[in-house]
Amino acid sequence: MFQVGNFDLYEVLAYLFMWVTLYFLLCLLNPGRSYEWHCRSVTVLHAAIISALAAYGALIMGPNPFTEAGGPNNSFQVRTVSICLGYFLFDFSWCLYFKTEGPVMLAHHFLSVVGLTVCLVAGRYGTEMIATIAGAEITNPLLQLRWFLRATGRHHSLMADVVDWAFMLSFGFVRLGLGSVLLYMYYQQNSDYIGRFGGTSIYLLSVVFFISIVNYAVRKYTKRYRAWVKRRAAPPPGEATPTTRQNGDLKEDVSSVGIIKEQEIPSPREIKTGLKELSLRKNCMVQKVNVS
Repeated sequence: MFQVGNFDLYEVLAYLFMWVTLYFLLCLLNPGRSYEWHCRSVTVLHAAIISALAAYGALIMGPNPFTEAGGPNNSFQVRTVSICLGYFLFDFSWCLYFKTEGPVMLAHHFLSVVGLTVCLVAGRYGTEMIATIAGAEITNPLLQLRWFLRATGRHHSLMADVVDWAFMLSFGFVRLGLGSVLLYMYYQQNSDYIGRFGGTSIYLLSVVFFISIVNYAVRKYTKRYRAWVKRRAAPPPGEATPTTRQNGDLKEDVSSVGIIKEQEIPSPREIKTGLKELSLRKNCMVQKVNVS
C-alpha cells in the first residue's frame, strides 16, 4: 500500500473511481443530456455531501478552526479530505479534457488538488482545510442550479433571479465575510507559512470570483433595466407610431422629416427663367394635394 503521512494512494484512487463511475452511470441512464450536464450533476452531489461532512467536522466535532487550527489530522478529517481530493481529480481532468473552463477556474482546481494533497501528505492542516471546504462548497449547488436554469432556457424566470441573488449574497457572506474572519484568526494562531500561503491563495481566488460575479450581475440587470425603460417609453398598443423607411441597412425616422406641398416645388421652366429660386431643402418630403 502506497502511503505518505495520511495520504493513501489507493484510498484516493477509490474515491476517484467512485466519482468517475457515478458520472458514466448518469451518462448511460440519461443520454439525452450533455456531458457537462452530467458532470455538473456529480458536482452538485459532491458539494452537498462534502459541505455537510466538512461543516459537521468543523462546527460540531472540532477542533475549532477559529482557535485550534494547525494541529494533526484526525481520521474524520482524513476521510473528508480524501473524498474531496478524489472528486477534484475527476473534475480537474474533465475540465482539461473538454476545455470548458477559463484560467481562473483551472487555477482554483489546481490549487485545490495541491492543497488537499499537502494536507494529507503533511498529516496536518485538516482543521482549517475542512473549514475551507465547507465554505467553498456550500454555495456550489446554487452555482450549478444557475447553470441548469440557463441550460433549460429559464434564466429569465423569477426563480433564476432568486437563485442569482441567493448565490451572490451567500457567496459574499461565506467566502468574503466568514472567510476574512477565518483568515485573520488563522494568522493569529500558531500556523506556519505553508498553511498561510494556501489560505491566502484560496481567499484571493474567492475575491476574484466575487468580482466576476458582481460584474456579471451588473451587466445582466443593467441590460434588463434598460429594456424595461424602453418598454415603458414605447406608445400603448393601437397608438400611431412614427414610420420608418429602409434603404439597405439605413433606417430613417420619418417623424423628423419636414413636409412641403407639391405645388410649392418650382418647375424647371420657372427655375431657368429665374421666376422662382431653387433652395435646398433637407429632410423634407412632398405632400401630394388631391385636386378635385
